Amino acid sequence: MDSEGQAQLIHFLPSVLGQLIKVWQKLAKFECASTIFLTIVHSACTAALIRKGDDDYMVEEISSSDIDRVVSENRIVFIDCHAVWCGPCRTLSPILEELDEKYSDKGFKVVKLDVDQNREFSMENRITGVPSVLVFSDGQRVVFDDGRGSKSDKLIGVMPPEVYTQIIEDLLAVA
Repeated sequence: MDSEGQAQLIHFLPSVLGQLIKVWQKLAKFECASTIFLTIVHSACTAALIRKGDDDYMVEEISSSDIDRVVSENRIVFIDCHAVWCGPCRTLSPILEELDEKYSDKGFKVVKLDVDQNREFSMENRITGVPSVLVFSDGQRVVFDDGRGSKSDKLIGVMPPEVYTQIIEDLLAVA
């Protein structure tokens, strides 16, 4: 993090901590409060700290009509099915952006697809939660270990960055 980023973090830290205390006070009455609170803090920290490079970097936003083109032009594609109102989607974005930058020279691409603007696609692909990441390799939809010990054709929710990295590495290893 550069000095300007550190200055911004120091400037906003008291406000963020104040908000976290308010959240904790509201959650404290629930039995699972600590788990919920830690999840919120982890998501906020991940979103704040994962970005290391250019703050203006963004992946391409596509519509369902662009999918065939994108999948045929790239060896591995992650389609980030998201919604503008979705907090976890904003947490996932910098993780996928970093992977897009890191693996772009190996034929990997991340694109974003707004589920609210592409409802038919979302229904056809059973996108029941956002964020959901669809994975394609060599033009075909991939079934993989979802990071929870099950096989799936999509990742639902925000996974640790290592899960996404492992999927990419596994697909790149296939000759």
